Amino acid sequence: MFAATGDPASTRLELNVDSCNENPTAEVVESDTEVRVQVTSGRWFGRNADDCADGVTVTLNAPLGTRTVVDQSTGQVVEVSPADQDVPWK
Repeated sequence: MFAATGDPASTRLELNVDSCNENPTAEVVESDTEVRVQVTSGRWFGRNADDCADGVTVTLNAPLGTRTVVDQSTGQVVEVSPADQDVPWK
C-alpha cells in the first residue's frame, strides 16, 4: 500500500496498492490509536512487470479521526491525504 485517502470524520478509507489488476482485498484491524491494513492480491513476483496501481476501499468501524494508518505487511505508517471535496463521504 503506497497511498491512502480519507476524511477524519468518515469511516471510508481509500487505498492505492501496487497489485496491477490482481483484485486486491484488504483486512483491517482497528484500535483507538491506529488502523492496521493488510492488503492481499494474486500478484506474483515477476508477473505483471508493468507496475500499475489498484484501488481498494475499506469501511472502518469508527471514523478515522486522528488515528494512524499502518501497512501491516511493512509496519510503515501511510500518510492519509485529504478526501477530494467532490466525493461524497459518509
